[in-house]
Amino acid sequence: MTEAETPRIGVFICHCGHNIAGVVDVVRVAKMAESLPHVVFSTDDMFMCADAGQQLIKDMVEEHSLNRVVVASCSPRMHEPTFRRVVEEAGLNRYLFEQTNLREHVSWCHMREPEAATEKAMDLVRMSVARAAKLENLPVKSVKVTPRTLVVGGGITGLRAALDIANRGFDVVLVDKEPKLGGHVAKWTHMFTGDRSGSEVVGPLVKEVKAHSRIEILTNSSVIEFDGYIGNFEATIENRKDKARSKFDIGTVIVAIGFDAFKPHGYYGYGESPDIVTLAELQEMPPRDRLLKPSDGKPASKIAFIGCVGSREPGKRGHEHCSRHCCPAVAKAASDLKDRLDEVLILYKSIRTYGRGHEELHRLARSKHVIYSRFPDGEDPVIEVVDGKVKMRWTDIYADEELQFEPDILVLASAMVARSDIDETTKLFGLTRSRDGFFNPEHIKLAPLTTHTAGVMIAGAAQAPKNASESVVDASGAAAKAVGIMARGEVEIESTVSRVISELCSSCHTCVTACPYGAIEMDESKDPPIAFVTEAKCHGCGTCAAACPSSAIIMLHSTDDQIMTMVQAYLCAPPDTIGGT
Repeated sequence: MTEAETPRIGVFICHCGHNIAGVVDVVRVAKMAESLPHVVFSTDDMFMCADAGQQLIKDMVEEHSLNRVVVASCSPRMHEPTFRRVVEEAGLNRYLFEQTNLREHVSWCHMREPEAATEKAMDLVRMSVARAAKLENLPVKSVKVTPRTLVVGGGITGLRAALDIANRGFDVVLVDKEPKLGGHVAKWTHMFTGDRSGSEVVGPLVKEVKAHSRIEILTNSSVIEFDGYIGNFEATIENRKDKARSKFDIGTVIVAIGFDAFKPHGYYGYGESPDIVTLAELQEMPPRDRLLKPSDGKPASKIAFIGCVGSREPGKRGHEHCSRHCCPAVAKAASDLKDRLDEVLILYKSIRTYGRGHEELHRLARSKHVIYSRFPDGEDPVIEVVDGKVKMRWTDIYADEELQFEPDILVLASAMVARSDIDETTKLFGLTRSRDGFFNPEHIKLAPLTTHTAGVMIAGAAQAPKNASESVVDASGAAAKAVGIMARGEVEIESTVSRVISELCSSCHTCVTACPYGAIEMDESKDPPIAFVTEAKCHGCGTCAAACPSSAIIMLHSTDDQIMTMVQAYLCAPPDTIGGT
């Protein structure tokens, strides 16, 4: 289809079951669309994303010679790729498709206003049809992919990801700041839900990684420079001891830097006595037949645990989240220790044993007569160290009375928090972070392992508090994403990017500083220098176009003409025009 051809638009309104049609009169909206300029076909259907709905689009494109398609349904984030593929299979350019969100933007937020919701739906469809008439063919572009993955982090997540990728025939550069591989897991003497130590779990992985010919291991090292775009990154890695630097061409990246175990200074007397330790420190104690007090090395007979230390603290940034692993980990540790100690006590706000086999750990601890005592929110236990002894005082919410206990060792189940050096990693790879400090995925449900930096994946506890099993699942998922990109040899890049009109560029550098993805640089070979866009790095956000004082940047697929046409369609009375022919 040439741009000179008269637009012939097909409009498809989705019921989305009752999600849209339960509020919006979709039949009325479809009827209205029939009268809009250039619309030659309009209908409604129960599920446009279903096979039948997709086939309907293809059939109507052929029957009515449609050269534009508008689907009014759910969020483009969910099904725009689906419908773009459908129109391509029907013989149209993918960018001649326009999607209107009648679910999140209309029915869900106006569910008690059906008449107003229907009017809004008609407005949005009218605007989309007006924009569709202005859409243009855009070329589908691709770039070559370097068949090598950079894995940042040598814990259980990074090890599993590196092995999965290498076993599929691709090279891996595995980087870790620590001198040894294995991360936190390698230090733990007990792991749930099984009965093996951390070294027994992670040891075989380390051995396999070291023996694999396709994995290059760089310990005591950090990524200090990172640039490029999906399939064509360049990473500079520096050895933290001798400062030697190496550069690698990289196709994909997996960030698996893990977490920090919170050191709860200021909580429950931590730091005032060597007998007050964190759960992580308890797990790192050498295994013995008897549990020894850190203060004097004498055998302990009584131990207490306090849960949610540094977790679930409303209003305290970086500590509002649930660390998730604590409840089952405490249950496992308490159950094991009850076989060797006289008394084991667990103080808690609430119990969350969410995972497979976790509830069984809680039941096992209960069956061994581990004592669970719940304290009220806002009334934390009081801990005092008197003459070297740890004394506890708290209110039991069920007994409604104050209780006391004098443990030989007090264990604080402290939070999983984001790495202390996560800021530099965030800037290096162009990532974003959530309120709790961990990395944000591209989409929490639809793209939980990818990020807004195309080609960069996140996995394990770098994304959120997770146990070892969940981190391994993440690792294999992220590895599959990386392999999927590299196996194709080349990857498509988005065509809806910014473009510089060189004749209008004033060389002010505003766009360079405004671009959040580092996609714009100045072409110093020109006199004066002219801004140019690396399209593979551009996300089409439009920040540069909005910032440019010379109007020298246009956004393909979101041109001024296309946007103003939508505004006019909304503000101006609909023309007294029958649909296209």
